[in-house]
Amino acid sequence: MEVQHLLTAEFIKVKPNTTARETLSLFLEHQQDLACVMEENKLIGIVTKYSLYRLLLKNDSLDTEINSVIIKDVVVLQKNESVYEAKNILVKHRIGHAVVLNTENEVVGVMTKSDLINGLIKRSENLVHRLKSLMNHLQESVIAVDLQLKITSINNKAMTLFNVTEDEILHQPVSDVFPDLAQELKQTINTREGIDSKRIDLHNTTTFSSFFPINEWGKVNGAMVVLKDVTDFEKIATELESTKRIEKILDSALEAAYDAVVITDNDGNVTKANATFLTLFGYPTIEDILGKSINRLTPALPIQQTPSATHRPDAKLIEINERKAIFNQMPIIQNNKKIGDIYKIIYEQLDVWKDLLQHMDRLESELSFYRRELKRISAKSDPFFSFVSKSDKIKHIKKEAHIAAKSFANVLLTGESGTGKELIADGIHRASGRTGAFIKINCAAFPENLLESEFFGYADGAFTGARKGGKPGKFELAHRGTLFLDEIGDMPQSLQAKLLRVLQEKEFERIGDTETIKVDVRIITATNKDLLKLVQEGHFREDLYYRVHVINLHLPPLRERPDDIPILVEHFLQKLKMKTDKDVVGLMPEAIQKLQSYHWPGNVRQLENIIERSFHFTNDRWIDSQSILLDSDWNEGNSLNFESQLTTVGNRQSILDEADKNMLLQALEHSNGNRTAAAKLLGISRSTLYQKLKKYDIQSREKWY
Repeated sequence: MEVQHLLTAEFIKVKPNTTARETLSLFLEHQQDLACVMEENKLIGIVTKYSLYRLLLKNDSLDTEINSVIIKDVVVLQKNESVYEAKNILVKHRIGHAVVLNTENEVVGVMTKSDLINGLIKRSENLVHRLKSLMNHLQESVIAVDLQLKITSINNKAMTLFNVTEDEILHQPVSDVFPDLAQELKQTINTREGIDSKRIDLHNTTTFSSFFPINEWGKVNGAMVVLKDVTDFEKIATELESTKRIEKILDSALEAAYDAVVITDNDGNVTKANATFLTLFGYPTIEDILGKSINRLTPALPIQQTPSATHRPDAKLIEINERKAIFNQMPIIQNNKKIGDIYKIIYEQLDVWKDLLQHMDRLESELSFYRRELKRISAKSDPFFSFVSKSDKIKHIKKEAHIAAKSFANVLLTGESGTGKELIADGIHRASGRTGAFIKINCAAFPENLLESEFFGYADGAFTGARKGGKPGKFELAHRGTLFLDEIGDMPQSLQAKLLRVLQEKEFERIGDTETIKVDVRIITATNKDLLKLVQEGHFREDLYYRVHVINLHLPPLRERPDDIPILVEHFLQKLKMKTDKDVVGLMPEAIQKLQSYHWPGNVRQLENIIERSFHFTNDRWIDSQSILLDSDWNEGNSLNFESQLTTVGNRQSILDEADKNMLLQALEHSNGNRTAAAKLLGISRSTLYQKLKKYDIQSREKWY
């Protein structure tokens, strides 16, 4: 801070002929004790209050001119001098004021003792503020105490570290707040010497603490401690020590291994190898191969460049130095990324391994046999064994289905397509103990004129083309058993009335026959539609609705039970492996995660379809996520991306239906309207073709027969 920032710019100016009265009046008016005597704007001296007192003692007239008491030997200060230099000048000359000049020696003000004191106080306050700001921005924690060991200051870092505030600990004895620091702080004050870094545990925090005495004016009036939090560093040191132990264990494991083992980084450079490997390839020491390319060191090995973290090359039978060996390569994975490879060569006692593998094959065959037998026995003991699930919702539904099976009431199964309604219906039949067969019919799979004959059968000669001797209907075949009516919401209204009569009277007549047939049939119906809404719209008979809707079991969609996906995948893979010799072990975790995050509009039926496709098209033992193709993975040209641009299952279904309808029309055109040929071309049954024609309201044409 410079003098120009503290001077009094409004100073008193007088002339040599100014009277004492006038000067005293100016002193009283400006409350100052010094006046600058100026002549033609030049300083010729000063007059002080005390020099006027001396003048009046000699001459009692206030009208006396001040010329005789002008002090011409004036102590002056430059405006750009520091306050400390100004203080030294005033102290040296034992004066309480001085005239301040600029670089042209012009008077710019007066520096008084009070101005200087105020300046020094502001300077001290500024220094204190800067010191406190510096302490608060330190990365270390700082705590200071006075001679009585009471806390006088603490910085922000310390308050954050120990979760305290200034109001809580200021002026508190340090022994109450930080008792582990009290002894060293007291020692620092008594000895006036600092203490170097010392490890101290405070409030579950490990610190390195240094102690320093606080000196003012040559005297110790307190002490401070600087604490460095090293808790994280100690954790890192512990982890490093743990890493060293793991590396030591790895080295020991490699040496204990009976096979030749070598480890490389992701660039194929050797990082570790055991003594067996060195002996097999004739290298004297590990230093001879460390950091070198495995391809150059062992050109005989069939090393593959693994394209991804999930790809594991199969083991190979090779020959090294005229010795048969088995070579195996495995990627090292960290955070789903490949960081290196492990290579293992088995070349000792391969005949023993051969016998062992043959024995394992025999055990595997026996295990497969017992697994099939267990499944067969379980299917008898648990009628719902084929419904694979571990969901609590499904367990509850199975429990209710067991109860429903023991009753005579009709059961309505609701839920989206592909949720397993037929499996539950079959389980109810098995659990019911009924001796008849389980007969199923899809109400949407037949045209209206054929559906009645499917239900009730027909007599001999009932219509042109009828089978000789007639044909029994589904009701007749299900006598003493269970009739499962799937997609009952698509049943024509004309047939609904006839079905209601059979349900009420337990009797019917074949088409073209007059003989009444009585039946004992348990009815289970299923639909993926809202039957009550169909009733309100007039598309489904209300009396039939209440006849079939006695016990209702609703099956949740697959997206509401993603935990079932892993066991369903395993179930489908086992079914496929029983039909083929393909050795697929299972799905990679990321593939399972991809399946669990999908919305499954086609439910379990769609899941089985996707698993079957992935099973046949994969070339690895493990199916990765890239082999799982969902609707979001299909993009043709500029076609819509289903996953990103379609937001609802309804939108997806409408596009799928439109594509299905167009394919159906193209097949009919290509087959010149021959429905049998069109069904064969599409790879579907004729009944399914009829179902689709009805679903998409495709009007019949004369040439379509």
